[in-house]
Amino acid sequence: MSAQGGRATVAGSGRGWRFAAAAFALGALLCLAVLEIATRAVGIAPPLPHHDGFVADSVLPWKMRANRARRGRTDEFDVRYAHNALGFRGGDRPFEKPPDTFRIVGIGDSFTYGIGVDGHATFLARIEAALAARSPHPVEAINLGIPRYWPEPESLVLEHYGLRFRPDIVIVGVLPNDVADTRTGVAGLGVSRGYLITSRARRLGGIGHWLYLRSHVARVLIGQALAGDTRDGKPELAEGDEEAAWAGMGEAFDRMVRLSATVDARIVFLHIPQIRGWMTAAGEDALTPPARLRRFCAARDCQVIDVAPAMQAHPQPDSLYYPKDGHCTEAGHALIARVVMRELEAQGALPVTVFGEPTTAPGPETDRAAGV
Repeated sequence: MSAQGGRATVAGSGRGWRFAAAAFALGALLCLAVLEIATRAVGIAPPLPHHDGFVADSVLPWKMRANRARRGRTDEFDVRYAHNALGFRGGDRPFEKPPDTFRIVGIGDSFTYGIGVDGHATFLARIEAALAARSPHPVEAINLGIPRYWPEPESLVLEHYGLRFRPDIVIVGVLPNDVADTRTGVAGLGVSRGYLITSRARRLGGIGHWLYLRSHVARVLIGQALAGDTRDGKPELAEGDEEAAWAGMGEAFDRMVRLSATVDARIVFLHIPQIRGWMTAAGEDALTPPARLRRFCAARDCQVIDVAPAMQAHPQPDSLYYPKDGHCTEAGHALIARVVMRELEAQGALPVTVFGEPTTAPGPETDRAAGV
């Protein structure tokens, strides 16, 4: 074979290899495109986080970006989240309490924050509106809830922000998922490009995060890869870990009780059941969250309010939660507000009468009279 013929053969082989590689790449891209379209059509990918506005904080693990408003859209709700100059939901309030003002500070996670409802519809906003309509003096309910929080960082919120408002009442939302989040701990989650991600997810790097945000197929595959480590950032509790987690929660609760005492504020632990398993959350079993909370407060100067019985007694309990999202609807927040005000009124803790004769049993007539 001549040298020229050999070079032609090599060149032809090179062109053939490049053509085959290009055809393979194009075919793979087409397959991925079809798979992406099918995955989106079926809707099997995990939903993206509700918020992309998380930021680091000097004293907290994270909080929401200050002075930012955005919409939260799912196939179940379309709401507006607005954050003040401190990064909390709602309008700006001065730390210095105006004269004759009655203040409530709410600490908690996304249920206190109010994922899925507009700002005026959260249970804290409803409490403020109902009390302010009846009081000759100003009433403020300040929402310091932060999505994905649990007792440990909530005690930091109270210490560094809540106490500065000089509250008369501190309401701490407590949910069953606080147990798993306590086990995860602050080191288990972090902020990346405005989102909260787990420590294991952070090891996927920037490309993995970019794919997760933009590709439904990637979300399915990455979600499956992380399933053994976390489900939405909450790892499964190993046997015996629950007691250790409750012990850690108790330490945080103790700290919040002591902190509230420094400003002479009444502290209330509010048990909010979650959509899965909430029908049994009102039981008297010693291991249920409200039973644990009652034992904790029995030895301390604090109060427990459990909304599970009222939810069980509600004529339309399915209306209280979004079935897919799991957070409370406007109806759920309205019920929480009613229960909280009834219980506080029964204890003589409110500046005005809302329901008349103190009672802890919900009733439709007094509910309508309360306007919440």
